[in-house]
Amino acid sequence: MTGLRQGTCFANDDALPREERALLERARALIPRLARRAAAATAARQLPPQTVAEYRDAGILRILQPKRFGGLQGRFSLFSRIVEELTYGCASSAWVYAVLAEHQWIIAQYPEQAQIDVWGENPEAVAASSLAPREAALPAPGGWRLSGNYPFSSGCDYAQWAIVGAFLGEKGDPRHIAYLLVSLSEVEIVDDWRVLGLEGTGSKSLVLRDVFIPEHRCVMVSDLFAGTPPGALVHPEYPVLRAPRGFLVSYSLPPVAIALGRRALDIACAALARRVSRGVTRLAESEVIQMAIGEASAAIDVATLLLHTGRESSTAAVSSGRKITEAEALRARRDMVYAQHQVSRALDILCELDGARWVYDSDELGAIRRDVMTILTHHAASRQAAMAPYGRMLLAADVN
Repeated sequence: MTGLRQGTCFANDDALPREERALLERARALIPRLARRAAAATAARQLPPQTVAEYRDAGILRILQPKRFGGLQGRFSLFSRIVEELTYGCASSAWVYAVLAEHQWIIAQYPEQAQIDVWGENPEAVAASSLAPREAALPAPGGWRLSGNYPFSSGCDYAQWAIVGAFLGEKGDPRHIAYLLVSLSEVEIVDDWRVLGLEGTGSKSLVLRDVFIPEHRCVMVSDLFAGTPPGALVHPEYPVLRAPRGFLVSYSLPPVAIALGRRALDIACAALARRVSRGVTRLAESEVIQMAIGEASAAIDVATLLLHTGRESSTAAVSSGRKITEAEALRARRDMVYAQHQVSRALDILCELDGARWVYDSDELGAIRRDVMTILTHHAASRQAAMAPYGRMLLAADVN
């Protein structure tokens, strides 16, 4: 869990403001506790309650929440950095943190009354989600009614609200996709989370049966990606709310896979340094092993550098208040998807070196590989969704 390759490898804490360093240290203090609870989270298929309680106590769930509602109104880079750090303790715990804390940013982009609904009486409220639109919402006086089965709602056991994707026009029409804000008291949580990896995230399904959603609990996805959501006018002094969603969201979940790559490299190097093959040959002296470790480390370092440099440059761009271009947003997504698949490539190499050991449930390297395989099924790691738009942009530029 510790070592030179951990999160500090490419990061410089000295450059952080004092307040951010203090929050980062509070988050780091949680890493050993998350590690001790990781097995329990996997067995229970959801986080232990103490973990979410400690997130609240540390104040890290409120980094992206506006000051008006008791939040820190902080930089996206700090939130992302904490996701990366928490992964060194438990990937599932880091994933749920990423979801719940990032959704504070989305809630802040809703109309003012929706934010009051969520935080007015409970400033510590958080939201889970199932963002992929699956059903069309039916118009009703003052809002919409929605029914449907919405899977993959990470951390829903500890949330008070859910952000649900829906079509406000004809089902399947990408021009009218919205995120509707629903109280979880009106939703059934179905415990169907029996999966390959990230078991501790508790990413269960949400079932909505003719739930009424008031008109003000709606934000159009097109506005989020354009950087023109209603909440930007509610909090005009908070530039993160004017940042196109596609520009920053790539630094939310991908840090989990990238930090897992660094953990895997640490584990593999420690094991291979002392392993003897068939009681005769020290594997660390094999040039084949050395070359494989060199290649795996290069892939992981590339992924880490893309994360760190992209995250810092995006924060600087948003803080400047300038308009973010579509090309910048597409590149950020391209880089983070590429980085996650570089980690997957490195894990293939490391697990091959691990031999048959990684197939055991108890093997640390095998657990990391299963987590990363699961992460790569997420839309945030989709090569088609990231590479095709960037390629299309480049080809259009050459035509023009």
